[in-house]
Amino acid sequence: MAIIVQEEKKPVNWFNIVIIAVFVAVLFFAAYFVFFKKPELVDVVVPAKLQNLGQISQAQLDPGSTIETLNKYFSKNFSQTVTIPTPGRTNPFQPF
Repeated sequence: MAIIVQEEKKPVNWFNIVIIAVFVAVLFFAAYFVFFKKPELVDVVVPAKLQNLGQISQAQLDPGSTIETLNKYFSKNFSQTVTIPTPGRTNPFQPF
């Protein structure tokens, strides 16, 4: 009479398989919505205050006068002369 030895089969963990499948499905749906789906076009009504932007965008600016104005305010010299003290004491053996 022969003795047949078989290894015990591990049970399939269905919970882990379902979690992995859900994760992969969410990953594919996210990639689809981010990269492939075209967004819906929404009609936006511009408020009256923003309609004046056309006038502002057509305004002519003179960079020369702007630079002159900035130079007038920022060309002042606010620096002070710094005196560097000599390091150490004159007599290093003198107690504090």
